[in-house]
Amino acid sequence: MSETVPSSAEIDALLAQLSVYGYRFTRPFSSRINYSESAPPANLVKAIVLDTETTGIDIKNDRIIELGMVVFEYCPITGQAYRVLETYNELEDPSIPIPPESTKIHGITDDMVRGKRINEADVQALISDVSLIIAHNAKFDRGFVEARFPFFVNKAWACSFSQVPWKEEGMGSAGLEFLAYRYGFHYEGHRASNDCHALLEVLQQTLPESDTKVMLRLLENARTKELKVWALNSPFDSKDALKARGYRWVADRKTWATSIPAVLLEPETEWLRSEVYGGRPFQLELESMDAMNRFSSRRGSSELVKYL
Repeated sequence: MSETVPSSAEIDALLAQLSVYGYRFTRPFSSRINYSESAPPANLVKAIVLDTETTGIDIKNDRIIELGMVVFEYCPITGQAYRVLETYNELEDPSIPIPPESTKIHGITDDMVRGKRINEADVQALISDVSLIIAHNAKFDRGFVEARFPFFVNKAWACSFSQVPWKEEGMGSAGLEFLAYRYGFHYEGHRASNDCHALLEVLQQTLPESDTKVMLRLLENARTKELKVWALNSPFDSKDALKARGYRWVADRKTWATSIPAVLLEPETEWLRSEVYGGRPFQLELESMDAMNRFSSRRGSSELVKYL
């Protein structure tokens, strides 16, 4: 006897019934081309979700072995995606052996990449008219991508890992595969374009606490101007207070520093005056950070400000 396969509607109805009793299910992920049935507004812009696979995590010594990009149109006011315009995925021979521990993560072997090279002109053409590059760990991906393709320095970047308040929204992890499970799907991760499509799917979901689209919250935070505050000549005995406040020791400059939204500069300087400099005159270096240089190794414009 042949087995009757239930329809999608029948499966959905069954899962809906079981969910009443507390069961949670994930569906196999299938990438989408269209994200809205509504007529798109006139002000759509393009963005790219980007992911890399590499030989390791050292930007100076490791290399890109796979680049994935998904180009899509979205509304900058609502964060709603409309159409996926193109999916790009290419392998590249790094000219060094791929460590076994890296292959265990992404499954890419030396044989798979041998003799292959990503075409720079194709990549540059693909990103030429996009307004934003999104990565789930932009500090990692931006460093590798700009080292290999310097024209990426002229693009604004956003990080869906650090610029969405996942913890505040009740998510136990900001890992992409965990977020996918929370939003009801699973996929084969750690291959570049698969991760890109999965991330775009997550970006179009709603945050559980604020009831805000993930993409919209990401855009809001990406547009926020930040200041990197360098606490110059801070007293040694203030190090514990600075660390508890979120400052990090930058060894090559021998200075404590942190990043804050520009609008919070005044309360931050008052805290520094009281808790670090003991009411004495002090000097800060204020470095401007925005989507053009955030997550890169390049410094923003800076100024020295004296506080009496």
